[in-house]
Amino acid sequence: MNVKQLFEERKSGNQWNTSYPVKPMDWNQFRISAPLSFSLDHELSMYVHIPFCKQLCTFCEYTRTLCPEDNLQTFYLKTLLNDIDRFISQNKPFILKGFDIGGGTPTALTEECFEQLMSVYTYVMAQTSQATDFEPSIESTFQTISESKLRLIASSGIQRISLGVQSSLPSITSSAKRMSAQLSQMEDVIDKARQAGIKKINLDFMYGLKNQTIQSLSKDLQLIKHLHPEQVTLYELRTNMINESAHTTVSQRYEMYCLFYDTLLELGYYAPFGQNTFSLNNYDMGLSSYLRNRMVNCTPYKGFGISAQSMNTNGISYNIGKNQSSIIDLIQEETYKEEFTYLLPHNEVASKYLAIAAYSGAFSLITLSRLLHSDANDYYKEQINFCLENHLLSLDKNILRITRNGFKYYGAVFSLFYFPSAS
Repeated sequence: MNVKQLFEERKSGNQWNTSYPVKPMDWNQFRISAPLSFSLDHELSMYVHIPFCKQLCTFCEYTRTLCPEDNLQTFYLKTLLNDIDRFISQNKPFILKGFDIGGGTPTALTEECFEQLMSVYTYVMAQTSQATDFEPSIESTFQTISESKLRLIASSGIQRISLGVQSSLPSITSSAKRMSAQLSQMEDVIDKARQAGIKKINLDFMYGLKNQTIQSLSKDLQLIKHLHPEQVTLYELRTNMINESAHTTVSQRYEMYCLFYDTLLELGYYAPFGQNTFSLNNYDMGLSSYLRNRMVNCTPYKGFGISAQSMNTNGISYNIGKNQSSIIDLIQEETYKEEFTYLLPHNEVASKYLAIAAYSGAFSLITLSRLLHSDANDYYKEQINFCLENHLLSLDKNILRITRNGFKYYGAVFSLFYFPSAS
């Protein structure tokens, strides 16, 4: 099947988005028993996964469970610290490019356990050297953050916090089993965060949710205008990752993104079209340094905690718990070791980078060439020519960026560059 046929076949498919591999079994042939080695990586990022939440939203595709008892939270954090300490001692020296704490909901931890989590972070800072553009981040919700937690975040040196809103309308969030925060609560949290010294507040929103319409998104945009966060991130609902039928069509989701994009630019935010992150600062991409380095340079990263993902230029791994419906029994393991490790061919690593870069609406031919160990212009000659001729992508020096025309079917466009096994 040629490139044109592939594109036409995938234009309306909900599985073609930022997911790669499309089916986990596509990588079975590459699985190995050894863990990923980072001994040759002199620059890398870290990610810590806290899989605990106060409520389990139906749209979430990540490994999480309802908050366990305090003693299990404490045990989890102790094991995390041991795993991190072991990794640092075995891989020194390296430059830390980024450090994100996500989940789940990290701030769902009790006050005491959250203080323990921040101690883990400050320990890592003391044991490593950080890059000049190092900008860590932590995820939270308005319902689980407190003034004392905000002070701990700021005093640890983390100055970016990402707060999940998803939708401002209770009628939409309730159908996804999620509680909505009151406007006064949002205002109070943001005000206290800024007083504590947190300089960048990001708000997460989603589109493609059940019952969402252009009219409901207008309410979200009014909220953004009122709260005026430094950054905004948009996530399209990936129904293929939660085994749920799509609630909107490809064209409807395109219309939703365009409304967000055009209005956010009117409000003073910056982002090239097709990117899912927006910032009042034209230079930070609206991202932590962990995510910036993943999207632009495919910088290696090591994940800690149950089901956390790691990646380097040789492959990808997932810690224990990735495919388990219940993870409570795993919390008391002595280590959250890698369970699924895949030693990937160069073109599969390149495909994974492309899926990650798709969030930014662009990818670097220089990075692709480095990952492929060959010239990406030659390797993807047919795909590049097709996309340029049909105005699906534009080329600026060594960056291929999605156009408005191409973003209508961005999943079909980016998947043209995936390893042929994806077809």
